[in-house]
Amino acid sequence: MNRTLKGLLLVWVFLGVWEFISRSKLIDPLLLPPPSSVLFRGWVLFSKGELWGHIGASLWRVLLGFLLAIVFSLPLGVFLGLYPKVADYFDPLFQLFRPLAPPAWIPLAILWFGIGDRAAIFIIFVGTVFSMLLGIMGATKRVNKDLVKVGLTLGADWREAVFYIVLPSIAPFVFTQLRIGIALSWMCVVASEMVAVQRGIGFMMIEARNLFRTEDILLGMGVVGGLGYGMDLLIRRIEEKALKWTKGLMVHELFGSDRNL
Repeated sequence: MNRTLKGLLLVWVFLGVWEFISRSKLIDPLLLPPPSSVLFRGWVLFSKGELWGHIGASLWRVLLGFLLAIVFSLPLGVFLGLYPKVADYFDPLFQLFRPLAPPAWIPLAILWFGIGDRAAIFIIFVGTVFSMLLGIMGATKRVNKDLVKVGLTLGADWREAVFYIVLPSIAPFVFTQLRIGIALSWMCVVASEMVAVQRGIGFMMIEARNLFRTEDILLGMGVVGGLGYGMDLLIRRIEEKALKWTKGLMVHELFGSDRNL
């Protein structure tokens, strides 16, 4: 039995135990409704089109905030990793902001951007970017400098050295940071939507709390978990293909060889 089937089996066991506990009233069903009730509630909201709107709003914010974090952290992380003396000046600033939990930024985000998408996207960005930036910077610092020197000796310029040696070398670490970043993005969007917007999964969950609709809260948690897991799988599939591509390209383009590593 492969790991995927084992994981699915564990999920079914978990849902079965949960259903039994709720149906047998070992825990008040008002506080912990059975998964069958949560799924039925999800079907109702899907049929009405309400859930699609919340999912679309959250997905848009996550993607935009996450992409902004990538655009900022990847080039800056590589640059600071290649020039550690410059990075030493910025490191205290990064370390100062990194421990701040995303909810700590919510009051400022609302003051700066008001209630709406911009505040939520900003919270996703700041909640994700520092972790990704420091991870990419650390990976770049560990690149084998001898490979870079060999490339420069063979006629490559710095741009080629970065694209064909440094980036392929740190690619596995970059994809790891992307997976961490997408998980952080979903955590941030739920927190931000509870106070900074009028639509989204987080907004749906906080409204459900006010109305004591436990099914909606659990449904929102399940949707976030499912979307986060799906996007993590997508990044892993892209990683499998991208790393094969960079592995062959580095040798062929830089050293003029048809051999793969």
